[in-house]
Amino acid sequence: MASNLSSTARRQLLATFATLPFTRAALATQGQFPQRPLRMVVPYPAGGSTDIVARLVAKALGELLPGTVVVDNRAGAAGAIGSADVARSAADGYTLLAHIVTSAVLTPLFQARTLSYDPVAAFQPVALVAKLPNVLVVRKDLPVRNLAELAQWLRAHPAQASYGTGGTGSIMHLTGEMLRRQAGLEMTHVPYKGAAPAMQDLLGGNLAAVLDNITGVIGAVRAGSVRALGVSTEQRSMALPDVPTMQEQGLAGFSNSSWFGIFTRAGCPPEVLSRLEQATLQACGQSSVREQLSELGAVVSPLGSREFMHFWQSEFKYWRQAMAQTPGAAQ
Repeated sequence: MASNLSSTARRQLLATFATLPFTRAALATQGQFPQRPLRMVVPYPAGGSTDIVARLVAKALGELLPGTVVVDNRAGAAGAIGSADVARSAADGYTLLAHIVTSAVLTPLFQARTLSYDPVAAFQPVALVAKLPNVLVVRKDLPVRNLAELAQWLRAHPAQASYGTGGTGSIMHLTGEMLRRQAGLEMTHVPYKGAAPAMQDLLGGNLAAVLDNITGVIGAVRAGSVRALGVSTEQRSMALPDVPTMQEQGLAGFSNSSWFGIFTRAGCPPEVLSRLEQATLQACGQSSVREQLSELGAVVSPLGSREFMHFWQSEFKYWRQAMAQTPGAAQ
């Protein structure tokens, strides 16, 4: 049968068929994730509690995906600077955000009108990793062993009555103001760009106390460099079993905790989000990761993307109510 195609058309058709295998291979390659290193933005300084947990998780993710996960510290403005960086990134899953309750919930509540990004619409929860008790620590030279003795010492030494946190509007700031009101702790808040520099000033004798989550202080507590007076959770921490809760010291109903989770830019392709979610949950299930987090005082509390989204939404309600009951917390 004679062909109805011209010689030019036949050549074009043959050329098209010849490229099909290579086209399929290229598409298959594009479907693999990741193809290049991922970046995990930590919106707090290196050496702080968030950074410590982030690097542990980043290492595990790098082994599971597999590939390199580079930690990028972008500190300042209670997590807003690093969060804004991720909000400007491509929605391809290659940029992750190490979010905690301060940057994920409190900064949006405190700074909603001044943020350069939408703190809710800009991000997609990947997975919750852990929850962490908050701890009040004091200089080791202070002659106090509990909240009542601290309150008495602060009244006698008003010039030294200061406490440091990782920034204005952070969970530690809000927790500190709650303690001021409920425990009568007359102390002035000193904000820092992250908890690590606050701890450095405490060790240097420039502060009376610091509030941070357990991961950031546990090393100094165990070394005897600082003294822990209380934890914020309902139950004592297994990592610091001798430290009483705030409730045990007479603060009825006092209970909160920090948490650490992985987010990415909203609009991430579903298959990439699923890959990130599975890898993060798998990391949480590794005995080595769980042991390291437990040693740091963190309570491994994995939640998948959908469940984490619901938890995140519930945190806005809880902390909005706490803010309303704590005048001055946004100062």
